[in-house]
Amino acid sequence: MTRIQLALDTRTIEEAVTAASSAAASIDVVEAGTVLCLSQGLGSISALRAAAPGLPIVADIRIARAGRKFADLAFDAGADRVTVVGEAGLAVVNGAVAAARAAGGEVEVELWDGWHEDDVRGWVDSGVAAIIAHRSGRFDAEHDDAIRTDLARLATLELGSTEVTLAGGISATDLQWFDTSQFDTIVAGSAIVQAADQSAAARDLREALRPEAVAR
Repeated sequence: MTRIQLALDTRTIEEAVTAASSAAASIDVVEAGTVLCLSQGLGSISALRAAAPGLPIVADIRIARAGRKFADLAFDAGADRVTVVGEAGLAVVNGAVAAARAAGGEVEVELWDGWHEDDVRGWVDSGVAAIIAHRSGRFDAEHDDAIRTDLARLATLELGSTEVTLAGGISATDLQWFDTSQFDTIVAGSAIVQAADQSAAARDLREALRPEAVAR
């Protein structure tokens, strides 16, 4: 079944911890979002681990340079995965992967508008755990043909054990516009964090991803 990653792009640790603990029963991965990491530092990772024990934590620090150094910081803080922006180049990705191997962690790489199939092949060969296809805020899910094109292109490539993550403002009602067989993890942020009942919102997304629901 498709995994759910909760993106916590909050400005305070308290907000992030509340959402993580509320949604923990229905999600599979916790993300210390870029905003949280910049606002509160990598120390927020330990707070999230306490709020959602047993769940892996992604530090979404979007590394663009000095791949090994920045990845080391995240892994030393307790992250299980770090993110790298694809346009950073293969040398940066390789540096982050080296840090991940030393720490027993993993690396995710985010696509950008001008990505090429050769970029993905290089990342796969380097041992990245996941490729992130990120939706733009310019379009609603129904009309976001660009992200569907990205997912379709990825589906034609030999990714081996490298997985695909769909990110960018995903809600339960958005799923009808996507082929869920094309990704392994879906990232939800505001749909859960800003919900009046965060626990219920996480359950709704989980229910929407059940095979019988997707088939309708």
